[in-house]
Amino acid sequence: MAVILITGATGLIGFRVLLAALEAGHTVRYTARSEEKASVVTSNPAIRKLALDEGGSRLSSFIIPDLSAHGAFDTALEGVTHVIHAGSPVPYPDYDPITQVFQPTVKISKGLLASALKVPSIKRVIITSSIVANLPAGPPSETSVSASARVPLPDPIPSKFDHVAEAYLFGKVLELHNADEFVKAHNPHFTISHVLPGYVFGRNELALDAAMAQTQNSSNNLLMIALTGGELPFPAHDAFAHIDDVADVHLRAAFLDDPKTGPKDFGIATKVDYGTIFSHLEKAFPEAVAAGIFKRGKITPIPVNYDSSDAEKLLGRKFKTFETAIIDVASQYLEKVGGNSA
Repeated sequence: MAVILITGATGLIGFRVLLAALEAGHTVRYTARSEEKASVVTSNPAIRKLALDEGGSRLSSFIIPDLSAHGAFDTALEGVTHVIHAGSPVPYPDYDPITQVFQPTVKISKGLLASALKVPSIKRVIITSSIVANLPAGPPSETSVSASARVPLPDPIPSKFDHVAEAYLFGKVLELHNADEFVKAHNPHFTISHVLPGYVFGRNELALDAAMAQTQNSSNNLLMIALTGGELPFPAHDAFAHIDDVADVHLRAAFLDDPKTGPKDFGIATKVDYGTIFSHLEKAFPEAVAAGIFKRGKITPIPVNYDSSDAEKLLGRKFKTFETAIIDVASQYLEKVGGNSA
């Protein structure tokens, strides 16, 4: 029986992966920084709907106040067979780029891998990254890249960053390189893969009311700005991943029959046209558009050429469409504001 440790379970990706793992019948242990954070998971209506056994034996939490501390995962990993590390820092604008984004991104994954070396039961480690880790610096290139691409590391590694987005990017780039070097140096008894999505959109069960759906909705916040008539204050890569596909790829990658053959890492990035958002809303929710709940917004795109064919092959199907993601996010928002979904 698989026992999966999941980090980042109070975030969009981690929680969706946790739900999918439970629905598939796995035993799940998740990390949280406090009991209060842990209760965000256990009290969630989506978890309660699963009607887990009364003792809660298939779902348990492990409190780790500081994931970047030395040996933080040593005890949490005991008896675990698979690890899905989705707990990297999100680059919020008010975060310190070094201490709250770059350093934790690098330290947490390095510490997790070091702890995993001590646990013979571990078979697979999946690390959530981002397509930004594969994209070369400079102007957009017409050459397509994939999850196997590695961006050359700057020498020296920057010790300060002007903004959180830059710190996030370099953290993800370095995290990929560190994992590659870890395998070369230690030849671990487990295998490592990365899942690298573009902007992740889709229904978020952690958004419990209308305010959370607009402002505490992870990367869906970007889409909500455009759905409600705003203009995103910065350009965004024109490549997205549906949250359902992201969760599915994580689990399928974790349980590959032979992870030592075929692709090691899996990118999820579907080309999108942000200019189509309002037309999708008009088609799916004419009454909400007429009522002014949804308005025409704007997202300025950054062109990206990314090859996600390995991930689609892993799923055995095409990715979910951008229109589906828009409808999923908009439907959930309407549920929370009490509006008509048609």
